[in-house]
Amino acid sequence: MKKTRAPHRTKSPRAVQELCRLAAGLAASGSRIEDAFWENRLAAKIHAQLRTSDDQNLEAALDQLYDTDPAGYSEFIYAIEAAIECSILTHEDRRYDVLMFAVPVLTWSRFSIPSGPVDEEMLANLRLQLQTHVLAPNVQFVLADCLFSPDQLPRGYHLTHELAGKLWAAAVAGERKLHMNPNRLPETGRFLSDTRYLLGGIAVPQGKAMFRWQQTDGAGETRNSNLPALMLSKDEIVPAWQTHGGEALRKLFLGCAFELLIPDGFFSAWRMADRLARPYSTHATVNFLQTTLNISPNRLRAVIAPFYDQWLEEYRIGFTLKDRNEVLYGIVWALVGDEDESSDIVTQIETTLRECGIGHTMLLQNHFLLDYCEECGAPLFPNPEGEVVHAEFPEEGEVAPVHLH
Repeated sequence: MKKTRAPHRTKSPRAVQELCRLAAGLAASGSRIEDAFWENRLAAKIHAQLRTSDDQNLEAALDQLYDTDPAGYSEFIYAIEAAIECSILTHEDRRYDVLMFAVPVLTWSRFSIPSGPVDEEMLANLRLQLQTHVLAPNVQFVLADCLFSPDQLPRGYHLTHELAGKLWAAAVAGERKLHMNPNRLPETGRFLSDTRYLLGGIAVPQGKAMFRWQQTDGAGETRNSNLPALMLSKDEIVPAWQTHGGEALRKLFLGCAFELLIPDGFFSAWRMADRLARPYSTHATVNFLQTTLNISPNRLRAVIAPFYDQWLEEYRIGFTLKDRNEVLYGIVWALVGDEDESSDIVTQIETTLRECGIGHTMLLQNHFLLDYCEECGAPLFPNPEGEVVHAEFPEEGEVAPVHLH
């Protein structure tokens, strides 16, 4: 998860080493029962760190494991995420499994993309569609009354955990919404293509299903017991959810194209949105250039280049006219998850560009640094001459000044 690294306290070498030791033990485990041993102890240590309202030790342990134990790093990051987004709560002598979930929305528009408060009527409609198409019957769940931009999501582990705790408490208490004060949310930048998130909390009696894809269709109780019960997969649930959930959101996204993704646990949904946003924003960019300049995609050229900090961080794509070198627009294709220099990212980019109708691509082999404009902070993009430059839309293009993700 992207985090701001603002130091709060001096990190504890002893706590960092203990976190690394437990994560390494989990990675080296050879059985389920040993897994449980390490998982329980690691979870207890992570919760202790989250209670300090400081991410320093977690960050330091992640950095150390990344350099010395990749398997331990993977186990540790998933253990942190599990500690943040799910738990077991007791309410009125009953134990509940609780989960913080997210509903990502990919969207683009030449106009402003909405964020901020969501009204009662829309929240009620969204609740109905979630209950009908996504969630298991009789779950208790709550929605935050806000459409979050990436800039408005909580920054860092302990702040995400604090929001999760509020959502869990509201869900087990049977509340229907969690109010978010819009004045306490940061402003969001204006982008042509971006992601929005609805956040919520689910509570179910311990061990019960939360999502429809976890349970049968209910026919097993009345049908011949010798026949297998039916279970819907996530892929089978998506079409109905996108149709009906999308209709519930349509008024909020007037003037925008948008694609509703399947709700899931917060971090899983966040990673899914990060991956799918890259081809989505590429299609949005080409569509925007095509309609604004009134040209066909085959008149465009895409220049692709890798950009490094200590290691490969992202590819940047500069769009030019086929017979010109000036960069009209650019997008960033960031590496996500476990992607690195060995991943075939370029093939993914080129495939997406071909799907957009762009057959003219150029791959630069230079190792570019992560350069940004000193005046406005926008990323610089590669041109066909192997330089990184500011994207400059032509003056005759009647379009508001927006950036691209």
